[in-house]
Amino acid sequence: MMNMRNNPKVIADTCIWIEFFRTKSVISNRLKELIANNLVVGTGIILAELLQGIKTSKEKDIVINIFDTLEYIEITKKLWIESGNLASKLRSRGKTIPLSDIALACCAREHQLHIFTIDKHFQDIPDIKLY
Repeated sequence: MMNMRNNPKVIADTCIWIEFFRTKSVISNRLKELIANNLVVGTGIILAELLQGIKTSKEKDIVINIFDTLEYIEITKKLWIESGNLASKLRSRGKTIPLSDIALACCAREHQLHIFTIDKHFQDIPDIKLY
């Protein structure tokens, strides 16, 4: 068990949740520990991305039940504007990153959260903290 006192709250990216639901791995175990210690924050984008890939009503219930236990934050109009501006700036530098991930990064930055991900393109987004 890791020492949770020094761990920041995180937004777990969709890729981490998929790992959590499909496998037993270091990543899925880490997310399980973070959830157990109330260190995971949910957002609508992640919830929607997970639900779009659901195959059964049982899986849907599991996802929704887990998200019902998490602290939950909305992405505000201000953050959508920031996301669009950041996406435009990155694109002008040759970096095309999914808008959902840019919005997630802006939300994490606004709420001083880390992003738990294995997606490399988050490294191209300035001023975010990766877990």
